[in-house]
Amino acid sequence: MRAVAYCRVSSSGQRDRHTIESQLRVIPAYIGQQGWTLAKPLSTYLDDGRSAKAGKLDAREAFNRLVKDAQRDEFDVVVVVDLDRLTRSEDLTERGAILGSFQRAGVKIAVTSSGQLLDLSSSVGDLYSGLSAFFAAEENRKRRERTVQGKLTAIARGNKPSGPTPYGLTYDRVSRVWALDPVRAPIVVEVFERVARGESSQVIADDFDARGLPRVRGGRWIRERVWWIARSATYRGVWTADKARKLEVTVPRIVTDELWYAAQDALIRWGRRGLRRTKHVYLLEGLAACSLCGARVGIAAASWTGRRLASHATYVCGHRRRPPLGGERCTLPHLRVEEVDVRIWKALRDLLEQPELLEEAGAERASRAAGDSRDWRKDVAGYEARLERLGRVEQAILARFRKGLVSEQAMDAELGASARERAMLERQLDGAKRALADAARTTANVAALQATLYEIRARLAQASLEEKRELVRLLVEPGDVVLGACEITARVQLRAPSQNVSPGSVSA
Repeated sequence: MRAVAYCRVSSSGQRDRHTIESQLRVIPAYIGQQGWTLAKPLSTYLDDGRSAKAGKLDAREAFNRLVKDAQRDEFDVVVVVDLDRLTRSEDLTERGAILGSFQRAGVKIAVTSSGQLLDLSSSVGDLYSGLSAFFAAEENRKRRERTVQGKLTAIARGNKPSGPTPYGLTYDRVSRVWALDPVRAPIVVEVFERVARGESSQVIADDFDARGLPRVRGGRWIRERVWWIARSATYRGVWTADKARKLEVTVPRIVTDELWYAAQDALIRWGRRGLRRTKHVYLLEGLAACSLCGARVGIAAASWTGRRLASHATYVCGHRRRPPLGGERCTLPHLRVEEVDVRIWKALRDLLEQPELLEEAGAERASRAAGDSRDWRKDVAGYEARLERLGRVEQAILARFRKGLVSEQAMDAELGASARERAMLERQLDGAKRALADAARTTANVAALQATLYEIRARLAQASLEEKRELVRLLVEPGDVVLGACEITARVQLRAPSQNVSPGSVSA
């Protein structure tokens, strides 16, 4: 008979350990013992690092060629070390499609581990192949359940489950101790600090690549990797080890809540995913709103034809670019960036010429921020104490259940109510922490502005575009600049609430 070999290993780890070579040694010897002819070279049907899980069939290129050649009657028997090399899928439809393709082609299956030759056109061969495929799928299911259970047990004990360790952290499986990576943890802090200052993910990635800093999972530094680090809540001290089940593990904190929230606010300013593409400096980027419809104002970059400027960079209403669903396109015209920036900068300079106004407003706002910090700090402590008490209550309920003092139904009801209360408290705690971080940032920004106010005034005429943008971001919050066809208004955040007319309002 004309025989061919089909060899497969599931993972890249098995591929790297060369476990497929054992199959390539066993199968030719078996074919020779049976007196069959090898119809194709051994390497013809080889899926190295290809899974046999349900839904992965299309990725097995060698297997798909095997089926097509079987239909063309190019061999009589396919030889495998075990039937699970062909399929261990839990999907009945997929198992039937795999075995059915050989049955229709009249191709037999030889299994070296059992020495059997399965003729799928016979009732015995059909039964045995079906049972073998079922047991392979069942073993796969049990292996997965054991893996999941092991993962859940590790998480419940506060240990690290299998899988990659979060960047910036280390885990010793012998002592079961988490620690900060002395090399990568400072990189994480640098990411958060630079993002919070307004640097783009692209600029940070380029800098890290040029400096040769250790990369995430060995890849090169790209802006998406920087964004992923800056968005991860792991660095606040809680790692979500299983997203589907929302299971968390307490890990060493790398950044403070204040720094983490500052980075999130900075990412929001730069739009979609915080991945700022442009390297140009625009004073009102992420700050302006449309006077006609209130939509966010974006930037249409300048375009060039060869070396000739075809169109200037402009501020453009988001609803002019893309009308809202069921709405009309905004009619606010494109506004040249250089013209708007000159007008807004002049207005801010005029405001800065009134030092007593800004200093008084800054002191007022700093005082309010300090009061807010005290209130929110008290709220945070209160929520944390309530969560701690709730944890003790849950442990007491479980202890009473184990002693047989409460029924399972009563325990489920009590734990369900406790889970709802915990979710509410965690939302309130997160909101309080964010508000506390906002108050701390306000205090820091006001202090930084007041400390450098005289220096800023002296350098206004020679300020670079980057310095101008930093000052605008200190004074103006997103949405506080309103762009109109003829007028621009900006609401500066350093203002005294007791006055009817805000001293921080400017028109350009």
